[in-house]
Amino acid sequence: MILAGIDIGTNTLRLLVAKAGPDSFQELYSDRRITRLGQDLDRTGLISDAAADRSIAALIDFKKHIQRYSTIQTSAVGTSALRNASNSDRFIAEVKQRTSVELFVISGEEEARLSLIGVAQALRGPGYPGKNDPLESSFVIDIGGGSTEIIMTRKGFAPVCMSLPLGAVYLTERFIKNDPPSSAEREQLGRAVRNELEKHSAVLRQDGASILIGTAGTITTLAAIDLGVAAYDPFKINRHEMARDAVDRIVHDLGQRTLSERRRMAGLEHGREDIILAGSIIVQALMERYGFGNILVSDWGLREGIVMDLYEKVLKGNTRVSSSG
Repeated sequence: MILAGIDIGTNTLRLLVAKAGPDSFQELYSDRRITRLGQDLDRTGLISDAAADRSIAALIDFKKHIQRYSTIQTSAVGTSALRNASNSDRFIAEVKQRTSVELFVISGEEEARLSLIGVAQALRGPGYPGKNDPLESSFVIDIGGGSTEIIMTRKGFAPVCMSLPLGAVYLTERFIKNDPPSSAEREQLGRAVRNELEKHSAVLRQDGASILIGTAGTITTLAAIDLGVAAYDPFKINRHEMARDAVDRIVHDLGQRTLSERRRMAGLEHGREDIILAGSIIVQALMERYGFGNILVSDWGLREGIVMDLYEKVLKGNTRVSSSG
């Protein structure tokens, strides 16, 4: 069956149209648009009219592609920005009116669960060197514009999913005022991340996890910079293993550059140059706190998890979180 998933994030909107079956998953079309839905939301508590218009324009275009592939069901989910905005209902209603897409806001824990489904699909199997299941004992991170989801997996136990208020957009807006950022700004941002991790130290523990896995835009962008790719190539990004000293080097480099200089960096997606430093500092702090020397990158995450979860719901006749294609 042909299904579509839409991830409506604080910074980026992502679309995936895929053909799913019992033992198959084939991407038919994918797209992503940086619309910065959560711009100024941390300060105002509201989704601005301009941010809403940018996002709805992207969704209108997404809808054309969904119809082109005769999709039978679409699942559209909103994350941190829509969880936090006091005018989310207005935005959701306008999306429904102008696109006929029914949008549901999910919790941070549900976001983490769906991200893990997508990561598992990308990393499990004989193609991963040395292990058939890297998620048997892992620490999975998904750094978004408005929040960071952390999933801890252990053999024989259900995954532990948490959502922390650490987002690349919000942290940038709170702490970065200069271009390039001052050393004081960088230190204040890093301290805020470390303090937030400390708040959750009773639950968030490394506990012998054999591998750190990262997904979503900050981490795939770091991988693209590390590889020096001129154009984003998911086949090169997926399963790329990045060393901690490479992350440290990139964070230092980003911190010294102006926005104009960052735009010229190979691998850095246009529209992400202002928030990539904050997202990278989150990665750096997590690696430092939990003692990981490397991070394995997954090009798949929430968007793919949305579609795979929808497939299971369609099979069971439960499609509450979806609208017709």
